[in-house]
Amino acid sequence: MEIEKAYPKLRNILLEKGCRIISEEPLKHISVLHGSLRGVSPRSAKKVVNYHFFPHGSGTRIVSYSSVSSDWATLTLWGNITAGFVAVIFWWIATDISALLVDGVSGYWTWLAIAFGYPDVQYAFFMVNVTKALSIVLGITIFLEILDVFVVYRKIGTFAVETLDQLVQK
Repeated sequence: MEIEKAYPKLRNILLEKGCRIISEEPLKHISVLHGSLRGVSPRSAKKVVNYHFFPHGSGTRIVSYSSVSSDWATLTLWGNITAGFVAVIFWWIATDISALLVDGVSGYWTWLAIAFGYPDVQYAFFMVNVTKALSIVLGITIFLEILDVFVVYRKIGTFAVETLDQLVQK
């Protein structure tokens, strides 16, 4: 189809899908923002998608380029760093209280295992198990988030392909 028809159709498709136009030069290119910071899939992650229109014979050639938005990447990075820091602190608490139980050595976090001024063995075991479990859960979460980031970066063009397929069908 001609650029004069393809451009407004694609623009309407993008607006129907909830995209926010960030720049446009009619009949030449359109750039949109799509997704959210909470998105964890290539379709739902916040991204910038650029579409460039070129005449091609009697029709139109559309080239698209997608990239993860900088705020999504920054939030993901700092979220993982923070989760890693908290996981290390939980592990430190667990080993510190374990030292109290095994060797009787008082450490920085042993006050968490004290009840009424005296160490409480049952509470200390509980704190060791809970803090180790929280540390492990955070570690698994960080690993899964890193896998998710790889998937999102590898398949970030999925939304652009879907919109272009929808344009072809119209």
